[in-house]
Amino acid sequence: MERSFVMLTFDLEEFDIPEEYGQKVSEQDQMQVTLGGLRGLLSVLDKHNIRATFFTTGHFAAENPQLVRALAAKHEIASHALLHSPMHIFRESDIEHSRKILESVSGQSVKGFRMPRLKPFDKGALLRLGLRYDSSLNPTWLPGRYNLLSEDPLPSRKNGLIELPCSTVPWLRFPLFWLSFKNLPLSLYAWLCRFTLHRRGNLMLYFHPWEFADLSGYQLPLYVKRRDGEKLLRRLDRLIHELKNPNVQFVCCDSFCDHWESERVDLGAK
Repeated sequence: MERSFVMLTFDLEEFDIPEEYGQKVSEQDQMQVTLGGLRGLLSVLDKHNIRATFFTTGHFAAENPQLVRALAAKHEIASHALLHSPMHIFRESDIEHSRKILESVSGQSVKGFRMPRLKPFDKGALLRLGLRYDSSLNPTWLPGRYNLLSEDPLPSRKNGLIELPCSTVPWLRFPLFWLSFKNLPLSLYAWLCRFTLHRRGNLMLYFHPWEFADLSGYQLPLYVKRRDGEKLLRRLDRLIHELKNPNVQFVCCDSFCDHWESERVDLGAK
């Protein structure tokens, strides 16, 4: 049986989601919530010896250089632009600025990008900067957020850039993103993940470290904070157990790109 690949990815950003609901959070608290969730998250990844990809904002890395450097010793650091705040006006220069900060802090070559909130943008900027892949596509339909059913749900190459879409279930394009993980019964979510992995050979899941902190003190919708902290960490631990299989390999995004490209070369040779 051929190997299947699971990519666990985390948007390492400032905890600014309360701003979307009219609640102000100080920059210090934004950092502390993310850091608190990250500590527990790393303990789960270490327990399973999993290497993940952290799409990190340049601002977070600049404020926490030692942590990001330590993170880069095991995991992949990719770009999540410069700032995550909904008040920030995104500019193409943010990508270059973020990459320079991340490479300086981490000592890694940054090869991937994910746009904050998965908003549309000119991906030509990634090519001009020599980035290898983008993971800013959620090829599903969500009212008021995404209407991307015409997009390819599988990894593909577009104009020289590898596209790594967030996973959706093969039928109905049901999204397997962080809100599904938090709100669906775990048995159902894990089954959908295994089904998708079996059908497509790869699974791209994305979460946020701040989800794994205690969010009870913030005025957020129930579907955002239904499960958080230790409860969500236990859920992630059980999900990993459910996905583990001798033929399943947990990889970072750049390593998956290596496999994906080599497989295309092999198929071309045949």
